Amino acid sequence: MTAFFQSLGLPFEAAWLLSTIIGILLIALPLMLAVAMIIYVDRKIWAAMALRRGPNVVGPFGLLQSFADGAKVFLQETIIP
Repeated sequence: MTAFFQSLGLPFEAAWLLSTIIGILLIALPLMLAVAMIIYVDRKIWAAMALRRGPNVVGPFGLLQSFADGAKVFLQETIIP
């Protein structure tokens, strides 16, 4: 992939950096999507078992629920004993 970016006229360092970033994203994005899908399905299953409606309040079909959970954890006050 580095050779491809070098053929476009990029210097070696920029081509290497770009190909490394793309390689990392090609590995990380499917994993993050799989985790988000597993969390969504898990919430739907637990909601069905408890006879609740499920995570459909945040965003369309509840797809933004994981982001809301992350924001909640990030904004929680840190308690130092």
